[in-house]
Amino acid sequence: MSIVSFIVIAIALGISAMLLMRRCADAASISLSKGLLISFVVAVVHAALYCLGILLGNMLRFELPDNPEAFARANSFVLLGLSLFVAVKMMWPYLGKKTQPAAYDLNAGVFRVLLFTVATGINGFLLGIGAGFMVPLAGHLHSALWPLLVATFLFSYLGIMYGRQKVVLRPRRWIAMAAFIIIATAVIAVVTAA
Repeated sequence: MSIVSFIVIAIALGISAMLLMRRCADAASISLSKGLLISFVVAVVHAALYCLGILLGNMLRFELPDNPEAFARANSFVLLGLSLFVAVKMMWPYLGKKTQPAAYDLNAGVFRVLLFTVATGINGFLLGIGAGFMVPLAGHLHSALWPLLVATFLFSYLGIMYGRQKVVLRPRRWIAMAAFIIIATAVIAVVTAA
């Protein structure tokens, strides 16, 4: 996986975070300074879960002791499978007319906000596991960490501002675009795998 793949995945996860924070800020308004802090916490936790997923994927990947790239094609299919699962999981709440994605109370205590950030970071963790099957964390830590940290922070804060102003978004289009980006990145990884 190249730096471009990490940036594109970061944008897709950032879009998902934007929609989540827009719903949360719309349900219970918060101040911009508190929203800035919550966006930073969300970005740090999501980036940490993503890197933890890559580390776990490094431990689980298929490889031979003398040839780490022997199963590159099989490892890329693991990434594709996890990407498809995450894309469907992201889109599932938006598919039905009566289903409504969850909105969390951002004014709850610190512990509840931390729990909500961990719960919403599972998609990044799963994508991190898939990425860990493709690349080692040791050589790609900065490529994985910084794009996701920046994208999640900016998109989360943008979502909070949209929610405070009651800006109408088309969440199905946004989440479909994020899911398409994730699947396209995984397909490209499969095609380019040796």
